Amino acid sequence: MQAASPLPAGTRWWILCRVVDNFGDAGVCWRLARQLVREHDAEVTLFIDRPELIARLAGTAPPRLAGGPQARLAGVRVEPWPASPVDAQPEVVLCAFGCEPPGWIRSMLAGGPRRPLWIHLEYLSAEPWVDGCHGLSSVKPDGAVEHFYYPGFTPASGGLLRERDALAPAERPAEAARAAALERLCGQSPEPGERVITLFCYPDSPLDALLPALARGVRPTLLLVPEGVAPDEPEAFAGCGLPPGGPAARRGRLRIARIRFLPQDDYDALLRLADLNFVRGEDSWIRAHWARRPFVWQPYRQDEDTHHDKLEAFLGRLRAAAAAAGDPPAAIGAVEATMRAWSGLGDADLAWQALAGQDEAIEGVFRHWAETLARQPDLAAQLAGFVRDRL
Repeated sequence: MQAASPLPAGTRWWILCRVVDNFGDAGVCWRLARQLVREHDAEVTLFIDRPELIARLAGTAPPRLAGGPQARLAGVRVEPWPASPVDAQPEVVLCAFGCEPPGWIRSMLAGGPRRPLWIHLEYLSAEPWVDGCHGLSSVKPDGAVEHFYYPGFTPASGGLLRERDALAPAERPAEAARAAALERLCGQSPEPGERVITLFCYPDSPLDALLPALARGVRPTLLLVPEGVAPDEPEAFAGCGLPPGGPAARRGRLRIARIRFLPQDDYDALLRLADLNFVRGEDSWIRAHWARRPFVWQPYRQDEDTHHDKLEAFLGRLRAAAAAAGDPPAAIGAVEATMRAWSGLGDADLAWQALAGQDEAIEGVFRHWAETLARQPDLAAQLAGFVRDRL
């Protein structure tokens, strides 16, 4: 039985998003908007400067952007960035990832007893300061009050995006069923005994170490690379073109295939079917958790290498949860070494060797971690309660 939402039905939300990390920022906002509609019966308008991305994430034709029923996807009204005033007034204005509201919305937030609740959704981090900053507010000179909402990995934070049905079943499908599902999703299926790895990475990833390691590995591998990701290295290593949706190329014990762009729901399914997922940024990172499969995360590169601090903070939380669950120290250490090497902190070839041969133990590390997080309230539910307490 579904828990009741803490918000009255029909609460009006405006979510504002300016895209920085291509599909990442749009992906988080789209997931949140859909969940607020589906699980909290909210009335949500998503204003975004690149609305065409939402259509691709939803796997549908672009919405008509002049209002009307065609501007709704999954119950969410999708609109271009609002440079000039639009009709109606929301009860909640949520600005995502540092974007500032346009002047006319900013004026709305400043005055009157019926001004909307202003929330700033921050980027996700596992760093310890997040818990202390979550929920703080800032009163502006014109009287507007900005509330800061920090996603995170502890009950004291704002939680993680997780729909009610997000956590993958504990039991994996049989190999024949998995192969058929992969064929339907992306036109590729593993050969007998082949593991499946997905690769979603930033351009500076150490593929020069990963690809040769996979090619000479003990276990054969099918590597699935989405179109547009690492646009040169897989082709150079394979020695041939890899058209999206085309046949895989073989080198040693590695087969590499380009797959076409997948809508969010299909990508989530792909993560659940893979044996290992390389993910990046925020959206794919969190979805990898709910797949209950091992993953290697690459944080978004930042000035002064502050992304390394974010990685170490995450690894510290993962390590503590794995130790509490009784996972083998060697498996925990191999996971940490691999993630560090993938972000340029260590020898990627040695790290990959340490990871090999510990499949069952490493699966346990990530399964226990996902189950630990799934016991905490999800971000949308906590956000709904946050709004209820302040409206």
